[in-house]
Amino acid sequence: MNVFKVTPRGFCLGVVKSIKMAKAAIKEYSDKDIYMIGLIVHNKIIVKELEELGIKVIDDWRKSRADIIKTIPKGSVVIFSAHGTDPKVIKLAEDLGLIIVDTKCEWVLETENLINKYINLGFDIIFIGKHFHPETIALTSLHLSKIHLVTNTDEVEKLNVLNSDIFITNQTTLSIIDTDLIYKKIKEKYPNAFFKNDICEATLVRQQAILDLDPKEIDLLYVVGDSRSNNTLKLLELASDKGIKTKRIDNFKDINDNDLKGIETVAVTAGASTSSLIQNEVIKFLEQK
Repeated sequence: MNVFKVTPRGFCLGVVKSIKMAKAAIKEYSDKDIYMIGLIVHNKIIVKELEELGIKVIDDWRKSRADIIKTIPKGSVVIFSAHGTDPKVIKLAEDLGLIIVDTKCEWVLETENLINKYINLGFDIIFIGKHFHPETIALTSLHLSKIHLVTNTDEVEKLNVLNSDIFITNQTTLSIIDTDLIYKKIKEKYPNAFFKNDICEATLVRQQAILDLDPKEIDLLYVVGDSRSNNTLKLLELASDKGIKTKRIDNFKDINDNDLKGIETVAVTAGASTSSLIQNEVIKFLEQK
């Protein structure tokens, strides 16, 4: 069986930075309790590793991050995720005497700065994102009345933005195809609006690598990544839409031998929060088949 390694794949620089910051905090604050609010990256294997190193993870979707912060003892360390955090929550944590480790991705920070810039110029923002995703929650919280969230073309139809000055931007891990469709629909409704595509470089190149695959040459594609990772799910979606038989797995243990019957060429890619170790274990396992 041939194993085709899709390139690029796996960890992006933002994820690497966030994990390094978390591990550095463990060393720097070895005498303190360290809490992670939400998942630092959407990969349960990585999160489990950090838990085993002593970080206490609080991932309760039923509570707001502000409410969670209020339960953490003064003097403790709080790690905020790569996806970004509402600045008001970070300010609250500081006011409550907590030590802040903000691992926000630089691409998310760039989008945040752009949103603040155009709000200060008097614009309304139409934000293309995924409901309940931590990055979308963080960025739309910057101004609740001037930022309008849409996740599909149907929601564009329901928009009622009265401001003639409109800036469009987006979550960094969306599908390039879906984002373009929604953007075009917004432009039909608000022709004077202008757009800055903020899908991050890591997401773009990984998605383009999938779009460049020839379905006639690939019998099966494994996408290695967590079920909560949006960029992983978009790789899965893009490949399926191209007509490639595609399966998401967490690691090599998820591979079912029945799926490999009659397979001549299997391809492997991975989401931006999947480590090289996990990917290489999958590739090695398949190469031995």
